[in-house]
Amino acid sequence: MHKLAYTTFAMLLTAGPAVSQTNAVEDMVRAMVELKRTGATCEPYVRGSPLTVMSGIDAYFTTLNQPVPNTVDQRTKDSIGKLIKQHAAYICSTKLEKAQTNYLRAAAAYMQTKQEKWPDAPWIEFPQWCQDPACADY
Repeated sequence: MHKLAYTTFAMLLTAGPAVSQTNAVEDMVRAMVELKRTGATCEPYVRGSPLTVMSGIDAYFTTLNQPVPNTVDQRTKDSIGKLIKQHAAYICSTKLEKAQTNYLRAAAAYMQTKQEKWPDAPWIEFPQWCQDPACADY
């Protein structure tokens, strides 16, 4: 099911030349790390617990016996921590949506080109971080 979803997503997003296998792996790992970083940074500001939703990324790195990325963008966290909760939620929601799109695109390319021995890209069910576009529910 998830391979079909990634393949479908890849067909929707990629209309250019084939991505090399090495670039697809590197791009997906970078996208996972950025997604985890954004999730860790925004955990206190949005609903749906980004870190819980992204537990599949932890499993991916664990499968490869690699350290799990758990960094926080402290500069962003310090900046949004000074904002009204609604504004912080809006900024985090926007950052998470961008990181999600980058991850899904990279994961789709990875799934098309990965070697059999590599684990599948983690499938992540992303919630709606705010109930309305302006995060007025905060």
